[in-house]
Amino acid sequence: MSYFKNFPNTLYTFSSGDAITTNLAAYAEILDQVRISSTFYQDYHIMNGERPDHVAFKFYNDPQLHWVFFLMNPVLRENGWPMSSEEILSKVKKDHPNHTITINEDITTILHVGQVIQGYSSESTGTIVHRNLDLGQITVRTDGPFQQGELIKDVETGDVYTFTVAAATGEHLAAHHYELNGEWFDINPYATLPPTVVKVTNLEYYISENNKMKQIRIIKPSSINTVVSAFKKAMNS
Repeated sequence: MSYFKNFPNTLYTFSSGDAITTNLAAYAEILDQVRISSTFYQDYHIMNGERPDHVAFKFYNDPQLHWVFFLMNPVLRENGWPMSSEEILSKVKKDHPNHTITINEDITTILHVGQVIQGYSSESTGTIVHRNLDLGQITVRTDGPFQQGELIKDVETGDVYTFTVAAATGEHLAAHHYELNGEWFDINPYATLPPTVVKVTNLEYYISENNKMKQIRIIKPSSINTVVSAFKKAMNS
């Protein structure tokens, strides 16, 4: 980022030896003062697909001033700029590429990681790669989708389990957690869920976390030149 040019250099010892590098620990007190003074900042909600340079041009007519958003908002420095809807969908599918089967029976002693199973009706075959006993879920790397209501058999032994699949879906659309009145709720995977308990999928969780980063503080256009000049002066002092 272009704002690094405003940071002083320092001597740093790496494993390969000493080198002059940017002192990323240097931080101007002026930014702390700006963040807590409503005289200098205003709130802004990042729109879907907007990049930092887009917002900088919108408010300051200068796309190079995108660095001020990261200095003003710790959440952006820690997590990066919010993703677009398309990027969120791509990321959650990449992070959760498998198939999830929900079973409303005690699977503590069966269906272990590494076991190969097959859907009795769908004939889809898959290897179990993860279990979440708190949610009654098994995650399967499979050649095709399993079906709700079908029986499951162990491919190696040929044994057919007595229970059926309660739910089957792509992993990105499986439950990440459940909520009651907006709070995380620990379910009983063997019992019927209360009607007021809401399932939050992996995709919905990603979207929610991404949306939290969209509400930011920006320096008011009328104050940007004053603040940037003060920042550069403080960093070079």
